Amino acid sequence: MKLVMTAIALFSGLFAVVVVSQTGSNPHGKLKWDCQDCHTSESWKLLRKPMAFNHAETGFLLEGAHGAVPCIACHKEPVFSHVGVSCADCHTDHHQGQLGLACQNCHIPRDWQNRQDVLSLHAQRGFPLVGIHAVADCESCHRGHQRQEYAGTPTDCQSCHGSLFAATTNPSHSRAGFSMNCEPCHSAAGGTWDNATYTHPATFPLTGAHALLECMVCHDATFAGTPTDCYDCHSDDYMAAANPNHVQGGFPQTCMVCHSTVAWQPASYDHNATGFPLTGRHLTVACIDCHSAGYSGTPTACVACHQDEYDATTDPNHAAANFPTDCQTCHSTSNWSGTTWDHDGLYFPIYSGAHAGKWDNCADCHINPTNFANFECINCHEHNQTDMDNKHSQVNNYQYASAACYSCHPQGKH
Repeated sequence: MKLVMTAIALFSGLFAVVVVSQTGSNPHGKLKWDCQDCHTSESWKLLRKPMAFNHAETGFLLEGAHGAVPCIACHKEPVFSHVGVSCADCHTDHHQGQLGLACQNCHIPRDWQNRQDVLSLHAQRGFPLVGIHAVADCESCHRGHQRQEYAGTPTDCQSCHGSLFAATTNPSHSRAGFSMNCEPCHSAAGGTWDNATYTHPATFPLTGAHALLECMVCHDATFAGTPTDCYDCHSDDYMAAANPNHVQGGFPQTCMVCHSTVAWQPASYDHNATGFPLTGRHLTVACIDCHSAGYSGTPTACVACHQDEYDATTDPNHAAANFPTDCQTCHSTSNWSGTTWDHDGLYFPIYSGAHAGKWDNCADCHINPTNFANFECINCHEHNQTDMDNKHSQVNNYQYASAACYSCHPQGKH
C-alpha cells in the first residue's frame, strides 16, 4: 500500500509538471522572466546561483538585509505578486503605529538599528553625520571593525579621502601643497566634491566674472606667487583695445581705473577728474573722436575739435565776421543750433518786443558780414527820411542814421 501511494505521488508530481509545461501556466503568477532564469533542470527546488533574475526590476531593490533572506521569508504564497511592499507587511511595528508607517525615516535596510540614534550618537562623539555622511553605510568609514565595534576610527578627512586628494587635478591639490583638511573648501552637505566653497583671500576677492573662472585660468600648478595686478592676466586685452587704443594713448596698466570685474564694457572712467567734464553730446561720442592724436596733451578749446563747424557756419558767417573761437560763449554741448547768446539782454531786443518776428536772419540788420558791430535800422522800416525828419523836427541833435536811432531807441520803442 505504501509503495502504491508513493507511485501515485510520483505520478501526480510528474502530471503537474506535464500540465504546467503543456498549459504554460506559472505557479508564481504572470511573470516576464523564464523559468530557467531561476531554476535548473535538475530540480525545481534547486535555484541557480547566481540567478539571472534581477529583483530590482520589480521596483523593490534587495539591499542590506533584504538581500540575504530566502524568498519564502517574504513570499508566503507561490504567486509572487501576492506580497506587500511596505515595511509593516513583513515587520512587526513595535511602535504600534504611533510613529507612522514610514519606517525608513529611522531605520535602514541593513538592520533595524534606529538611524536617528546613530546620528545623535555621532554628534555626541564630535563627528556629526551631515549631508552625504548621513546616508553612507557605516562600513564605508568603519573598515576592518567587528560589527558595532567602531572605537578608534579617525575623524580627519585624509583617512577616508586621501586617495581622492591625491587624484585631484583641477587644481592639483598635492602639487599646490593644499592642506588635507577638506572642510575649508568642501562640505558634506554639498553631496559632491565639485561643490567647492573655498573663500578667496580678502587681498583678492573673487567678484563679477572672476568668480566664474576655473582656478587654473589664473593659477599655475603650485598656486604660489600668483600676481594680483590686472595686466598680468589681461595684457592681451590691453594690447588689443582699439577704442580707445590703449597703447598709443599711453594708458596706465591699472585696469580698475576704468573697468570692473563685471565686464570690460562699459568702462567707467571718470572724465570729470581730468578737468574737462563730459556733458551733453560729448557723452555719446567715441573717445577717438577727440583723442585722435593720443590721450596726452589733448586740447580742451572748442575750436580744436569744432574748427570745421566754425568755418562752415554762414548765418552768421563766423569766419567772415571774425567771431571769437570760444564757442561756449554762444553754444552749449547739447547742440550747435540752440545758441545761448543773449542778444536781447546784451544789445537789442530782437526776440521780444516790437522786433520779434520782424527779421529772418542776422544779415537783415548786420549788412556787413565782416563786422557785426555795424548795423542798420533805416533799411528795414517802412518810412522815409522826409517823414522822419518832420517827426523829429523838435528833437535836438537829430540825425537820420542807424547809430542815432539806436542811441534814442535802445529798446526799439517809439
